[in-house]
Amino acid sequence: MIVISGTFTVEPTDRDAFLTAAKAVMADTLQEPGCHAYCFSPSVTDPAGVHLFEKWDSEDALAPHMKSDHIRAFGRALKELKILGREISMYEVASEKKM
Repeated sequence: MIVISGTFTVEPTDRDAFLTAAKAVMADTLQEPGCHAYCFSPSVTDPAGVHLFEKWDSEDALAPHMKSDHIRAFGRALKELKILGREISMYEVASEKKM
């Protein structure tokens, strides 16, 4: 299993438009095989921050997502916005335990 986690820093005046685009890509992505979680959420402490969390069966399951029509549409939507930065990391998870 892999987990992807990160933060986008978006011009605060563009954050609502970012979240609108994110909502559309979230709905389509959650239908993809191997996707267990895919969520963008606004930071409660930073008006420019948007957090990303994803959970996939494997990198092989993630690969088609990166080439999907909905991720390309999301990329086009982001080109219209001022993205100030992004920090995203992928983690390989050996096990999972419910808390």
